[in-house]
Amino acid sequence: MAIDQIPIGRFSLISHLSLKALRIYDRKGLLVPAVKDRITGYRSYTVSQIGTGVVIRTLSLLGFSLEEIALILRAKESGDDEKVHSLIAKRRAEIGIEIDRLQKIEEILRHQEISLELIPMSCTEPVIKDITPIRVMSIREKGRYEEVCSRLINELCSVLATENSGQTGLRIAGPPMSIYHDGEYRESDADIEVAFPILGRISKDTSTGSDRINTSTLSGGRFLSLIYKGPYMGIHEGWSRAYAFATENGISLGIPGRELYLNDPCEIPQEELITEIQVPIIGEIELP
Repeated sequence: MAIDQIPIGRFSLISHLSLKALRIYDRKGLLVPAVKDRITGYRSYTVSQIGTGVVIRTLSLLGFSLEEIALILRAKESGDDEKVHSLIAKRRAEIGIEIDRLQKIEEILRHQEISLELIPMSCTEPVIKDITPIRVMSIREKGRYEEVCSRLINELCSVLATENSGQTGLRIAGPPMSIYHDGEYRESDADIEVAFPILGRISKDTSTGSDRINTSTLSGGRFLSLIYKGPYMGIHEGWSRAYAFATENGISLGIPGRELYLNDPCEIPQEELITEIQVPIIGEIELP
């Protein structure tokens, strides 16, 4: 073995990266051993790779994904500081969202004697109703539910405020909503569309100025609907109740489902938030 070759075990000790992590980084091309024994497969590293190992560990502790770490390492190697700064800014934004989520959890759990029964959330009994088609302005994007929904609602509010200050007569005709296009729960790449019902004419600048802004008519039809009251972080309770009701009554549900936000989280406590969940029904079913 050459003098500057470091066996994988010792390199693990030096870099504080586990053997499992080093093997993963090898497969991903993040930190490839300088030498691999063709017979035993044993890995050895060099002194110059210690710095890379330390950087990878630091980025991992800061919450960057392996894909993001790879992008940062490539950008650092090529001198692309702008790319590095943009990835760091993105991570800071994600941390801000997570801090906000944890603060809401802390607020709910603040009382020492809290139990699951005392968490302030409730659902009405699901009902079946007919919904008419709705003209909307929307933005569709993939990402994490809690991050994408709030950000896109704010973006649409800015667009609609600009439109409303003009002479088009465009106005909001209903509460904002999130539309979920996936047939399953997705942790980080959910297909989400945020929309506002609208009335009036859209200016040419808005209709042609951004590929992100869409105008369309949401399909109407027969929907299963319920009202959920409580923090957004607990809204899965409402979805679970809707699907349980459908299963109990032999109702087939389709996609996309919708959440309509009936009051403003900036104006009232989160335990008073009211959300309507709407899920399209597949097939014919008689109204009671």
